[in-house]
Amino acid sequence: MRDSKNNVLYFVRIIGVLTLITMLLAALLALVNDVTKDVIAENDRKKTEEAVKGLFPDAESPEAIELAVNCNDTAFGQLFEVKSGEETIGYYASVNPVGFKGEINMLVGLDTEGKICGVRILSMNETVGIGDVVKDEGFLSGFIGKSGSVEYVKGGGEGAGQMDGISGATYSSKAVIVGCNAALTAYAAYISESGVQ
Repeated sequence: MRDSKNNVLYFVRIIGVLTLITMLLAALLALVNDVTKDVIAENDRKKTEEAVKGLFPDAESPEAIELAVNCNDTAFGQLFEVKSGEETIGYYASVNPVGFKGEINMLVGLDTEGKICGVRILSMNETVGIGDVVKDEGFLSGFIGKSGSVEYVKGGGEGAGQMDGISGATYSSKAVIVGCNAALTAYAAYISESGVQ
């Protein structure tokens, strides 16, 4: 009887200690998150700002204005109008297609005619040396000038809207194509809704 009472007290103490440790770790994580969230947000803002400057290199200080658009594409995030002074110089969409290892966060720039003028990948978790090669300029520059929609064609294609993937990174390549199509769809929806020519 005495042994079973001691066993119960032992387990109660262990559970109490583990609960206390868990609560302390949770409080510490909350504190670290609170301290670092502003720094992370500022770093993300700077990364996006640099990417936008890369998409519109001729603009001295491009200003982005978020647009309201009805786009049901699951990869679509937001659409922005980019101005230099009072002049609209293009648009960009933040898109989040799903690659082999999760979301690929990217920006797709569009000129005022709705043609892709650049693609920038902000973050991804694709396999190093295989899937992450989709961030290379050689692949991303292939999207420049595409409009309407982009179709994946193994080995390339003759059509203006066709795009080949990267060997060994097909899933990641297709994800980038999905992201570009989401941006083109959002742009088309905005033009249709707003009547902007």
